[in-house]
Amino acid sequence: MAATQTSSRARTYALYTGAPRQLACEIVAGLPRDTPVIPAPAHHAQLLLESEAFYWVLSSQRDFFEFPFGIRYVQPTAEGIRLHLESNASLDSLLAGILPARVCVGTGDDEIHGLNGCRITARSEHGIELRRLGQPTSIQLTGPSRRAFHKAEATLAERIRDHKGEASWLAGDTWTAHERRWEDERQPLPYESTWREAAWLPSGLLRRLGLLHTVAVPQVVTGHQSRLGEWWILELDHYSDTGLRRTELVQALTDPENGLPLELRGHRDLTADGGLGVVLLKSPDATATLQLRYDRFDYPVKAERAEMFAAIRRRISVLTGEAPFPAIPGCSPTG
Repeated sequence: MAATQTSSRARTYALYTGAPRQLACEIVAGLPRDTPVIPAPAHHAQLLLESEAFYWVLSSQRDFFEFPFGIRYVQPTAEGIRLHLESNASLDSLLAGILPARVCVGTGDDEIHGLNGCRITARSEHGIELRRLGQPTSIQLTGPSRRAFHKAEATLAERIRDHKGEASWLAGDTWTAHERRWEDERQPLPYESTWREAAWLPSGLLRRLGLLHTVAVPQVVTGHQSRLGEWWILELDHYSDTGLRRTELVQALTDPENGLPLELRGHRDLTADGGLGVVLLKSPDATATLQLRYDRFDYPVKAERAEMFAAIRRRISVLTGEAPFPAIPGCSPTG
C-alpha cells in the first residue's frame, strides 16, 4: 500500500514539475507522507522572490525552446526552488532576464533590471545559486556545465558594460548605490500591496511549470502581467494540427490538493473552429486572476530552427486525447 501511494505521489510530482520519473520517485520517497507533493515557500520573502523571477521569465524568454521558457523541469522545496535549464541557449536567455543590473532606458535614465539585490552565492559543476541580500531566499539554476555558466555570465557582464551599465550581481555582499536607491524609493514591484497579495499565483505557477508540457501541448508559451500583478496572462501557441488540451490544464491547475486556489470563471472561443480563445481562472478571494490565451499558428520552420521544431514536435506527440471543455452559462473570460 505504501509503495502504491509513493508511486502515485511520484507521478503527481513529475506531472506538476516536469521532473524525470526516477528523480520524482527519489524526491517523493524522502517526503513525510502527510506533506504536500508541491510545497509552498516557507518564507514570504521566498514567495515574493519567486513571483519576481516568474515575471522576468515571462519578460525575457522570447525564443523557441524544446520546453516552455527553456526550463526542462523544476524542483520546489519549502526553502527554495531549482530550475533545470534545457540548454546553453536557455541559460543565456534566463541569466539576461534575472541577474540584477543597472541599465540605461530610452529616457536616458537608469533603472535596475532583474532581481534587485540578488547575488550568486554558490557554484557547482552544473549550476549556481542566487540569494537576495539579507533574506532567507534561494533560486538555483542547473543543467548546463560550469563552463557554460561562466561564459554566459561573462558575456552578459561585458554586454552590460558596453552599454554603459553595471553588472550589479558582481558587487559582492553589499548593495550597489543604484540598487539601494532603487530599493529605498520602493521601485520594485513586490512593494506594491496588490502585487504582494497576488504573489502566490506567479510563485505557484513557477512551482508547477511542468504542467505546460506534461499536460498542455503548446509549441511555445509567452506571457505578461498587468494591474500590478493582479492579472497574469499566459499565451499558449499550438500547432494547427494538434489539440489544445485546455480542460486537462485547467483541471490540473484547479486540483484541490495539488493545484492552486483558482476557479474556472469562463471561457470563450473567438473563432468558429475553436482554435483561438481565452480561459479565465480567478481566486475565490479575488486577489489574483489567471488568463490563458490559446491560439493555433504554424511558425515558419527555418533551417536554423529545424532541429528545435522537431524536438518540440516529439515532445507534443507524447500527449494524446483532449477532453471537451465544460459549458459555463453566464460567465465571461474578460472580467
